[in-house]
Amino acid sequence: MPKVEQVSQGSGRSRRGRSHRVSTSLAEINVVPLVDVMLVLLIIFMVSAPMMQQGFGVRLPQSRSPQPIKAEPVYVTVPLTFERDRVVLLGKLRVGIRFLAERVSQELKDRPTRDVYVGGDGDITLQTLITVMDTLKAGGVDRVMIATAPPNGRQFP
Repeated sequence: MPKVEQVSQGSGRSRRGRSHRVSTSLAEINVVPLVDVMLVLLIIFMVSAPMMQQGFGVRLPQSRSPQPIKAEPVYVTVPLTFERDRVVLLGKLRVGIRFLAERVSQELKDRPTRDVYVGGDGDITLQTLITVMDTLKAGGVDRVMIATAPPNGRQFP
């Protein structure tokens, strides 16, 4: 509740009959209702959180003639010798950079996604990697992803 204080008339000037001033004190803010509301919200979220994680039961449609999906991704490896012979590895097959776009488009023809993983020796230049990526994009690849070795030392396939 605001306090009403009497204003002293020190200079003799009157402010058109305003002799009372209303002031509020910040020390009298009531925090108890805020705490009550926060506790109620906490209880509501604690009760409803396990219900949100259960999910919904879904009946998926059945296909009459299912086609197996080739889940194995396409890998292109850029060896350190690329600058000399301009040859990359498409899977385990050696392919020249001039024929890479055509060969990749043939490889991705029957796949549902047109994604390719590019890996290479750690000492190849960025320009070499970009050249191979541009060639793959010309071959119709949607996304070119860079494959790296995980920190545990396992090698790129």
